[in-house]
Amino acid sequence: MVNLQYVWIRNYESVRTIASHRHSCYEIVCYLKGSGTGKYGDETYSYSAGTFLLVSPETLHEETHAELTSMISVGFTVENPAIPAPQSCVVKDAVPMLFDYIQKIRHEFKKKRPYYKQSIENLIELILTEILYATTESLPECESSGIDYAISYINEYYMTDLDLSQISRSAGYCDDQFRALFKKKTGMAPKAYILNVRLAAAKKMLADPSIELTSIAERCGYEYYSQFSLFFKKKTYLSPLEYRQRVLAAPKDTN
Repeated sequence: MVNLQYVWIRNYESVRTIASHRHSCYEIVCYLKGSGTGKYGDETYSYSAGTFLLVSPETLHEETHAELTSMISVGFTVENPAIPAPQSCVVKDAVPMLFDYIQKIRHEFKKKRPYYKQSIENLIELILTEILYATTESLPECESSGIDYAISYINEYYMTDLDLSQISRSAGYCDDQFRALFKKKTGMAPKAYILNVRLAAAKKMLADPSIELTSIAERCGYEYYSQFSLFFKKKTYLSPLEYRQRVLAAPKDTN
């Protein structure tokens, strides 16, 4: 969670040196105009328009302007981050998206519309993500995330006519790779998983006598009750009605 501390737009009209200093919070500096050199910790860098500097808390840093320099500084703290907060670094030739984010921060801070602080904090999180992309040589393995999203999608849309090839492409895999990774993750093939989710949903609804059997069939993705009944009996050796009667007749657990 990002908490905004300050936004500071600075314009230096002459060549000067900013003495070594540190902050208790993170600071993003975007150089909008000018050129010069700087130092953070033991690292030195040169900057020009579009250079981004991220300074971690309590890191000594300084800079020397070779010409008129304009910059925007954004201070913030990070608590319980969803992604690892980057360490001090410089990003040169930043992607246009980064510069767009900083301009939006500048606009929000100037206008101070309702919820501007929350908007700026969201933009800072986007900047941190882009900086991670730009500075991390080997990103964490993301293989499972595509499968996780596919599983979540199936869990929400099991009652529809799911196109597994389309789900594979959306998750970023070819069909064979998707099937292999899906089975590795869930222990079953995608089609078997869909049927398993439908069966679990059917059993839950059959335990509620207020839901009609034909309605349960529709909610599980079957156009005709006969199809649903055949599927359910194949899985449980009971018709939906027989299963309902058995569940309703079973003694209730009072503990």
